Amino acid sequence: MSTTGRGRGSGEGESPLAPPIPSFASLRAPRRSHPAMDVLAPPPAAPQLPLPPVPPPVRERPVAPAPRPAEWPDLLRLGVRVASVALRLPGVLLCEPARRLRRLVGE
Repeated sequence: MSTTGRGRGSGEGESPLAPPIPSFASLRAPRRSHPAMDVLAPPPAAPQLPLPPVPPPVRERPVAPAPRPAEWPDLLRLGVRVASVALRLPGVLLCEPARRLRRLVGE
């Protein structure tokens, strides 16, 4: 052991030029070193492929305007039509089979 007076904690096993401890970020980062083959040989060139033919421009059809939302007069007309059909329906259901039966019988 040497008694040079360097202070406590500096022993023979320690080096003043010890490398720093790497951080976790540097351990997770991808390696920057390249294999020797990558350094010596350039990357292979990609084969030149012919460009595909350009399709003719597509003409867009004009877009029809959206239908307007229903308003109260429209709903009133619909209600009148449904009511008139509903009032005629029982007569049609009862009279029409009787007419067809008469036609079949020959009257």
